[in-house]
Amino acid sequence: MLARPVRRKDQDVLCLLCVGLYQLKFLRIPQYACVSETVDATADLGKPWARGLVNAVLRKYLNSEDQLKSNSLADDCRYSHPQWIVDLIKQEWPEYWEEILHANNCRPKMTLRLNVNKTGVSEYLDLLKDNHILASVDQTSPVALQLEKRIGVENLPGFNKGVVSVQSSASQLAALSMELAPGQRVLDACSAPGGKLVHMLEIEPELEEIVAIDIDQARTAEIVDNLSRVQNDAQVITADAAHPDEWWDGKPFDRILVDAPCSALGVVSKHPDIKHHRKPADIDRVVEQQRHLLEGLLPLLNRNGKLLYTTCSILARENDDQIEAVLRNHPNFSIDQLPPSLGHQTRFGRQRLQDNAGGDGFYYARLKNQ
Repeated sequence: MLARPVRRKDQDVLCLLCVGLYQLKFLRIPQYACVSETVDATADLGKPWARGLVNAVLRKYLNSEDQLKSNSLADDCRYSHPQWIVDLIKQEWPEYWEEILHANNCRPKMTLRLNVNKTGVSEYLDLLKDNHILASVDQTSPVALQLEKRIGVENLPGFNKGVVSVQSSASQLAALSMELAPGQRVLDACSAPGGKLVHMLEIEPELEEIVAIDIDQARTAEIVDNLSRVQNDAQVITADAAHPDEWWDGKPFDRILVDAPCSALGVVSKHPDIKHHRKPADIDRVVEQQRHLLEGLLPLLNRNGKLLYTTCSILARENDDQIEAVLRNHPNFSIDQLPPSLGHQTRFGRQRLQDNAGGDGFYYARLKNQ
């Protein structure tokens, strides 16, 4: 888009152009505002002569964006993803791969989960408005709100009293899909940092017992902190959930939540470093971990009990394939159907795909012990 390279002494103008182009491509800022603010910034550089150059380049980009995309040399450049991830997502989701890759490059909004035992949606929206915090209802979860701008949790009214928590709407659907009832004994495997655990306690305060496990001691400390903030309690254990002989008391559970470690390819927008640090071998490793977890935890489920398996992955190897193996090796287990609101129907569960509004990619499958 430049007739000739920018001179070495004007590299700051080139950086300004890059910032402007990034805003136009990836941020939800009106185009006129991006162009205007970037052009005006040339004065801050002490180079008012660059106003025309910056304006021309940005407007040229807007007028030829589609052509520029089609002229890109490779998908990894066009979509800002390593080629192996592009190829993998193309293979997994041939109808949606471009939407997924684009969503991965969008900055997600901050999502809240309300404790309905302490507040209501309308009530808390009014409280946010009184504190000059713009928010709207997130239709994914009945207790979710989306903030227009990210803020520190210390600025959220009632955060330290357990009135509200920060949690993606896709994650909120896990606890909501547990079918909790008074008197149940519940296990939250891979519990840290405890968001789903706290949500389950909010949904059903009359559980007989809820046990939270995580393999990392520092992470279990986060669970304890989270419980303290919301003024609630659970049995928290530092152990490997895949080896119940090391921690289980022998009493079966009515409900088990397995939020398994995974490739996290459904939450790249929140953790963009995944694009650079994740390797194909990592997926092989987590698939093995997931298999061991399920095999270790299935025997702990009561007769007619239910296990909810979730990941923040969009890959069949980590999702449907794991459930298929359970059904093949454990004929006493069957699929317990989940509602269409959870996402795309897969062979054995439901799959949410990430979207431009910041929604996470998330998988859910529910098993019942006959």
